[in-house]
Amino acid sequence: MFDRTDIRAAVEAGAISDEGAKRFEAFLKARNDPERMLDPENLRFLSNFNDVFLTIGIVVLMGGLGFLSAITMIDLMGLPRMADPQSIGEASALAGAIKMVVTLAPLPLLVGAWLLAEYFCGKRRLLLPSMALSFFIVWAASVSAAGLSSLFISDQAMIAGVESGEVGLGQVLFGLGYAGFAAASLAAAAIFWRFRLPFSLFLLAGSIAGLFYTAVVQAAGIGGITLMLGGAVTLAVGVATLGAAIGFDMKDPTRSTRNSDHAFWLHMAAAPQIIFGVRALVLGSGFDEASSAYATVMLIVLVLFGLISLAINRRALIVSGLVTFTAALWVLVNNSGWSGLNSLMLTALIVGGSIVLLGGGWRTVRRTVLKVVPQEGTLGRIFPPEPA
Repeated sequence: MFDRTDIRAAVEAGAISDEGAKRFEAFLKARNDPERMLDPENLRFLSNFNDVFLTIGIVVLMGGLGFLSAITMIDLMGLPRMADPQSIGEASALAGAIKMVVTLAPLPLLVGAWLLAEYFCGKRRLLLPSMALSFFIVWAASVSAAGLSSLFISDQAMIAGVESGEVGLGQVLFGLGYAGFAAASLAAAAIFWRFRLPFSLFLLAGSIAGLFYTAVVQAAGIGGITLMLGGAVTLAVGVATLGAAIGFDMKDPTRSTRNSDHAFWLHMAAAPQIIFGVRALVLGSGFDEASSAYATVMLIVLVLFGLISLAINRRALIVSGLVTFTAALWVLVNNSGWSGLNSLMLTALIVGGSIVLLGGGWRTVRRTVLKVVPQEGTLGRIFPPEPA
C-alpha cells in the first residue's frame, strides 16, 4: 500500500518523472477508490503489522529501562535508608535525594529513546515506532528538567517560606511546570529539527500550550481562574495553533507533501482546545445544568465548526467535537420528550448516521460548501478546491 506522498517522494528522488507520476495517479484513481488517492488525511501510521509489533516492544523496553534506571538511582542515593527521617535535617536530606532521583533517572530513558529514534525514525522512517519514541523523549526531558529545577529550591528555605507564608506550594509547582514544559518544547523541537517527524509538532504544540497555561494561572492566581477566563485562554491558544496549522496547509494547497502531515497534527492539537474553549464560554459555569438553550447554541457553533472543517478539508476538527456534539444533541432529545434508552438510541442514530453520510459523501458536501468560498488567492490556498 502506498499513497500520493510516496509518489511525490519518488518524483523528488528522480525515480519517476512528474508526467509519469500524474499518469500513474490517474491510473490508480480509475482502478481504485478515488477518495483514497486524493485524501489529505491519508495517514500512514503502519506499513505492516510489524510496526505494531515493534511499537509494543519499544513501549515495554522503555518501561523496563525506566524502572531499571529509577531503581538504580534510588539505591545509589540511599533512599531506603532515609525512609523514616527523625529530624528536619534528615527530612531535608531525603528531599534532596528524591530530587536527584527525579532529575537523573529519566536520562538513560532519554538517551536510549533518542538512539533508537536515530535508527527507526531517522533511517527506516517507521512512523508508529517513531511516534512512541518521540513521546518517551519528550516525557523524559520534561521530568528531568522539572527535577533539575527543584534542585535550585533550598529545602530549608522552602519549609520556612511555607510556614511564614512567603513561599507557597503553588509557586513551587509553577517553577516545576515552567521547567517541565520548556524542556518538553525543546525536546519536541529537536525531534522535528532532526527527523522532521510530523507527530513531534503535536507534542510541541501541547508543550507550548502548557507553558502558556502555566503563565496565565500564575498571573491570575489559582483561585482567580474561572471557567469563562479558562475558556477564553484555551480558545485563544487553540485558534493560534489552528493558525499555525493553516500556515502549513497554505504551503501545500494540493495536500501532497509532508507539510500536509505537519498541518494535520497541528489541527489535532488545536481542535480540542477550540471546542473546550467555546464550550466553557457558552456554558459560563461548570456547575450549571445544561439547558436546551445551551445545547442549541453549542449545536449551532459545532455545525459552523463542521463547515469550516469541510472548507479546509480536515476531518480531525470534526472528530474533536463529536463528544460535545453528542452531549448537546442528547440534551435536546431528552428535553423534547424522549427519555432513558430511547433518547440514547435516537441520539446515537442521528450522530452515527450523520458521520456515515458525511464520511461517504465528504467530497460532494465539500463542493457545495466551497461554492461560497473564493477559490483564488490566499483563500484558495486555505480552502483548496475539490477535484471533479
